[in-house]
Amino acid sequence: MSPASAFPAAGPARTAREMLAHALEALQRDSNAPLDVQGVTEMIARAVGALYAVERSASDEPSAIAGVKQGMDYLGKTLAMLQDVTSVHPGIAIATETIAKTLAVLYPVAKAQERQSGTPAPPRVSHAEPDAHPARRSPRVALEADVGFQSESNFFTGFSEDLSDGGLFLATFNLLKLNSPVTITFTLPDGHLVVAQGRVTWVREYNETTPDISPGMGVQFENLSDADMKSVRSFLRKRAPMFYAD
Repeated sequence: MSPASAFPAAGPARTAREMLAHALEALQRDSNAPLDVQGVTEMIARAVGALYAVERSASDEPSAIAGVKQGMDYLGKTLAMLQDVTSVHPGIAIATETIAKTLAVLYPVAKAQERQSGTPAPPRVSHAEPDAHPARRSPRVALEADVGFQSESNFFTGFSEDLSDGGLFLATFNLLKLNSPVTITFTLPDGHLVVAQGRVTWVREYNETTPDISPGMGVQFENLSDADMKSVRSFLRKRAPMFYAD
């Protein structure tokens, strides 16, 4: 893999590390924390160290890829440890929510690294799209990207099929209720990581009579940053619209 093709993971790794620092601060306020809380703190600190190594590595270095995967592995183990924590500590709830958000940031980065490092990906099934709603106004274009999304303290994964500057369709079996707030993260083809607050506006359940149509959710963006909106619109200008989105 050449530097030109390597996925730029340093920025997302820094974002994730800064998020985890908030969790560490909440856990370390009590110098006499119980042993089970100390174990959680130590595991998060290991994840922070792995992500810091990504920041300091060139995008094409093996450590940049290994660091993201290692950080996610530490965080997965931390979530398992949190389920066994019996001590009462105010930082536990903060840590659980923060880790879910951090995994949602790192997941699309890890998947993008896999694709660009030549790791073969399973074939995607081509999904039929129902007729566009006549009220749709914003151009929507195809976007195949892995998406991490987080609601409350739960982390899920899905796959985007299309995108507009107002939202996206998220193909997933992990359906949330209408109007549920959700944080979604995905990478654009240019490597830009989008972290967006959104809300579920419609849900499509799996129907065995139409197996070629993906189950999933329509997510409307809320409070999209100027930088993210600029990158999304730049991507949309380069692609022919599929249909018009609400």
